[in-house]
Amino acid sequence: MALPEQPLRLLLVEDNPGDARLIQEELREVPSVRFEVVHVLRLAEAERVAREAKLDAVLLDLSLPDGHGLGNISRLLQAAPVVPLVVLTGTDDEQLAVQAVHQGAQDYLVKGQVTGPLLVRALRYAIERKRVEEGLKREESQQQTALFREQFLAILGHDLRNPLSAISGNAGLLLRYGGLTEPQRKAVNRISISSDRMARMINDLLDFTRARLGGGYPVNRARMNVHDVLRQVVEELEVAHPQRRFELSLAGNGWGDWDADRIAQAASNLVGNAVQYSPEDSPVKVSAQDEGEGICVQVHNLGLPIPAGRLPHIFDPFVRGVEGTRSTARTGLGLGLYITHEIARAHGGTLRVTSTEADGTRFWMNLPRHATTAA
Repeated sequence: MALPEQPLRLLLVEDNPGDARLIQEELREVPSVRFEVVHVLRLAEAERVAREAKLDAVLLDLSLPDGHGLGNISRLLQAAPVVPLVVLTGTDDEQLAVQAVHQGAQDYLVKGQVTGPLLVRALRYAIERKRVEEGLKREESQQQTALFREQFLAILGHDLRNPLSAISGNAGLLLRYGGLTEPQRKAVNRISISSDRMARMINDLLDFTRARLGGGYPVNRARMNVHDVLRQVVEELEVAHPQRRFELSLAGNGWGDWDADRIAQAASNLVGNAVQYSPEDSPVKVSAQDEGEGICVQVHNLGLPIPAGRLPHIFDPFVRGVEGTRSTARTGLGLGLYITHEIARAHGGTLRVTSTEADGTRFWMNLPRHATTAA
């Protein structure tokens, strides 16, 4: 264990002047470690110092004028919960030592048996154990927070579906049978478009929580042709973006065992992403070709490059690729690439990306044709 360059700041809580002096002398006898010792006689004063001062460790006597026994530990830990605490006592009692550790102490030392090296070793180990303990607590807290957030999103997405279906259904009925004037038709059409966009967001939320809470995406494999799916995705986007130019190139064998709906969702996310993040006068290129035992789908656009610092996290949830003039119009949640990555992984495949100013942004989705090759 590397020795610190800075001195260790130690709070010594001991009402016996002789014992306190002996402990400080023992600490001075150890040349490898320097200590700054703050000595107090009473527990109340120790609580004040622990709250106000930056401490590395505490040496605590269990018998003080204003506090006695294991209760001293809990009182001091309330004042400084993250500071490691080593108990000092005149009683060599193994049961008491175990109870002290259960109360939150990191170690237990008997005064008459303490030497300088033993004391330093106990303090160093206490500091390290406390650091590990606090790290585990933080990690557990982060996991619980993430789980709560994902459960909340799942409930929210589920509960939003029913009223949204009513909005979308009634808007459709009005458009079809309402006998609306032209301004009324435009207003209801905006309602319909907005509800469809919200439905896509809710589906993304549900897919996200299903992947996070359920350990991945369930896929229903069946014989299908990726080429047919890509043609359909491109045709739909050509209708939605008539001003854009799409270049579709299909080669090799498009057949394999995949989940057609999920592959269409992944392809739509990638091609739609390319449309959103590239100039209107530039083409969006979509291609598929054989690669090994599977197929490789590639989507390319000439938009601004993804920043280098963001690129390693581009498949994380709620991460956007580029903040620019076109991306500000994005109305999604930043889940599209995460969902696409999970769909590829659920099929035993991979999703990769490169992004440079010279070449633009390219996504490669590699999919094995059969489940047996997806180890």
